[in-house]
Amino acid sequence: MTRAVLFDLDDTLFDHRQCARTALADLHQAYELFRMQPFDDFERTHAALLEELHVRVLAGALGLDEARRERFRRLFEASGVVRGTDAVALAASRYREGYQRARGPVPGAAALLGLVKARARVAIVSNNLLDEQREKLKHCGLDQWVDALVVSEEAGVSKPDPRIFAIALERLGCSAHEAVMVGDSWAADVAGARAAGLRAIWFNPLRHPRPGPLSGVAELHTLDPPDEALAAIFSGAGTPPGR
Repeated sequence: MTRAVLFDLDDTLFDHRQCARTALADLHQAYELFRMQPFDDFERTHAALLEELHVRVLAGALGLDEARRERFRRLFEASGVVRGTDAVALAASRYREGYQRARGPVPGAAALLGLVKARARVAIVSNNLLDEQREKLKHCGLDQWVDALVVSEEAGVSKPDPRIFAIALERLGCSAHEAVMVGDSWAADVAGARAAGLRAIWFNPLRHPRPGPLSGVAELHTLDPPDEALAAIFSGAGTPPGR
């Protein structure tokens, strides 16, 4: 019986990808040097830099604002231009403002979370900073259905380390065999949860090929409507690989 459901936050319940894309589209239009490259290439470069620098944020080596400025310094550099500190800070600030305006949940996330909360305990397990994730949940109105928020900054460990899943389970008062993890990262969410003894569901809206051989992992391509997600969570059903 499933008594606890653990969710990743970014790009599982909170639509980080859409927020970033909206903010980047504004910058791509505003800066001629960015418009010289196709938007998809610009977006891929930004995503790679974000991923690289986020590791340093989680390690405490960079603050969020500092990492954002460094990201845009490198974006200018990748476009063949070296910009001063003020120009970099202005672009980083414009991105942040656009991201904040675009914040919202993944389609179907709010309805799904409400239905899950009626049947199980709910935790968010996220590799990020506590205040940042708490504010996202509150802004999107998702916090009302969350029993525990476990974030790597305050937990001291990050997914896929089994210890962060153990912390979430302890806070929910459930054991691993009573819980399921839902997330979009195969390495952090799926493999991490399985290593911690939990059942795992891969949220794969972009329909990427499976990067690993784990069997028994249900796959979801959408949360809207919530029926398929609920079936996967509470009965183990889900979309077969490759569909």
